[in-house]
Amino acid sequence: MKALFAMDLIGGKCVRLQKGDFSKVTVYSEDPVAKVEEMMQSGARDFHMIDLDGARTGKRTHHEIMREIRQRVKGYMEVGGGIRDASDIAYYSESHMDGIIVGTRALEDPDFFESLAVFRNIILGLDLYGGRPMVRGWKTALDRDIKDIIKAAERVGVMAILCTSIERDGMLTGPDYDGMKRLLAMTRLPLIASGGVSDIDDVKRLKDLNVWAAILGKAVYEGRIQIEEAIRYAD
Repeated sequence: MKALFAMDLIGGKCVRLQKGDFSKVTVYSEDPVAKVEEMMQSGARDFHMIDLDGARTGKRTHHEIMREIRQRVKGYMEVGGGIRDASDIAYYSESHMDGIIVGTRALEDPDFFESLAVFRNIILGLDLYGGRPMVRGWKTALDRDIKDIIKAAERVGVMAILCTSIERDGMLTGPDYDGMKRLLAMTRLPLIASGGVSDIDDVKRLKDLNVWAAILGKAVYEGRIQIEEAIRYAD
């Protein structure tokens, strides 16, 4: 299992939200590049970067910062937020991103999603609230069955599915283990678990579930999980 250290960006700053609520922002660093370097010095190798301004507006905003960070990160790095068309995917592919997260456009536009079959670095962002998929920065519920979405993802051949429990995101209440088990039973696609990780026991349990990767965010920034400790349970 990969331990993916999360960094969300708003206004050029490293932040975390509670349940995706833009009115509940905690700033952890004014300098995201320096923060990543600090985390790498503690042993962090792999990163999950989200352009929250891009997710909210539908237009990538922090791509230059992400590109600068990619030049420093030697391990795996995935990016998301505001990726709505092939030009966005091309930009991040040319920036040597390992994974490119596409959510809203892929879920709202089946033809666009099918067109992504030519890429090998696409991650489907499946954000769930009360078991329902959400889009447009987690603001709009989508009337689609999760099983149908997963079948489409398998057909397209995405590299992984990123499943985020919105209710738990940034809340330190523990991951949605039952929800992850249901998804694991539906598909053999690699799953990335996001939302709610609060301590090292959560990291251990997610590894035991055999998810491909786990997103570690607020628990790391708040000192509940030490980077060195998390790395011991990562592949």
